[in-house]
Amino acid sequence: MFLRIVSTFFQTVSLYRKTLNIVLAPLFFLFTIPSFSQDSIVVSKEKCWSLNGYVKDMQTIVIHKIEQPWVTDNLIHNRNNFKWNISKSFTFCLEERNRFYWGSISELSPQYANFIAYDNGLVNLSWNIFSGKSYVLNLAVDRLWLDYTRDKFQVTAGRQRINWSQTFVWNPNDIFNTYSYFDFDYEEKPGSDAVRLQYFTSPSSKAELAVKADKDKKVTAAGLYRFNKWKYDFQGLAGVYRQGDLVAGLGWSGQIAKGGFKGEMCWFQPLRHFGDTSGVFLSSLEYDYTFRNSIYIQFEGFYNSNATNSTNVLINQFNPALLSAKNPFLNGFSIFSNLSYPVTPLISVALAGIYNPSNSMVFIIPTFTFSLMNNLDLSLIAQSFQTYDPATVSSSQTSVFVRLKGSF
Repeated sequence: MFLRIVSTFFQTVSLYRKTLNIVLAPLFFLFTIPSFSQDSIVVSKEKCWSLNGYVKDMQTIVIHKIEQPWVTDNLIHNRNNFKWNISKSFTFCLEERNRFYWGSISELSPQYANFIAYDNGLVNLSWNIFSGKSYVLNLAVDRLWLDYTRDKFQVTAGRQRINWSQTFVWNPNDIFNTYSYFDFDYEEKPGSDAVRLQYFTSPSSKAELAVKADKDKKVTAAGLYRFNKWKYDFQGLAGVYRQGDLVAGLGWSGQIAKGGFKGEMCWFQPLRHFGDTSGVFLSSLEYDYTFRNSIYIQFEGFYNSNATNSTNVLINQFNPALLSAKNPFLNGFSIFSNLSYPVTPLISVALAGIYNPSNSMVFIIPTFTFSLMNNLDLSLIAQSFQTYDPATVSSSQTSVFVRLKGSF
């Protein structure tokens, strides 16, 4: 029944796919020269609908060994967010992004264009407008929903973000739209083709029910209840994940010693092996604190009991479309730490790291951000990982990103 409802919702988009290619593609070129002097473009005097977004240019350099040839790539990334408040009860949202890649990464990977166009939703809303041996232009719709709100009741249907997570890097409770921490350029994070019902029982508590279908027409359905007690926000969830696992989870967020204290955990139990011990347990725990001098520290621990091959999971970190809520990162224990500081009102620096002793893996992620003017930022980001186990062949890779971002 759910598949039929969601398919009907997207039927118009699917039928007019070729028309969308023709109509939406010029938006990529139209909005690459936006006005950076304002935060958003309001199309109506009554402000019943609005358009905003950004344009980025990012150069990528991938280095395996400093003496070997470097692999380079360039990305122009434009995003447009459109929202229409149809009435007091109805709201419509359409958000799409246009990405133009070119460089040696595209040349070295024959399947690169297919990877860029990958869409894990029930309805395919990602299209390569044109592509060649060393370039590809992709248009993707990652938000397309209609929302109805009345009193304490809210229902949202379509492609949307269902965010049940509490912690920062790893999110066991985020069973509907898993994302990778390493995909930093996708701030909005992926959406799901889903129907979501919310009932606000009080200003600090609510009950939710969400049902999603993916590319393989497998359904994830779960309910969540969130409430406040002892100055903490607690949540509990239960449901079915991709028709193959029962899932149950807990989460919380609050404060200890004036710092943020958050956590979440989930248990996945296969329906076909319900009576055995083949379940998977995921858990994350986070603490963050800001000092008086504005230094910010953050720590997070993660445990993954999954025994699936860790090498494949690691590769999937750089292919977020293939990540699984049941196996989002390397198995065993992982530790994340981050230190950031605003050197001046215009310059900020950060240094993050991840350590996984079970797989002898270390990640180092430095970040430098400089505000050139209002709504125009320059960032320098590096992601470096290395294995150090003497019993295996060591490997390393460093990716350097130089990104210029202008918002409108």
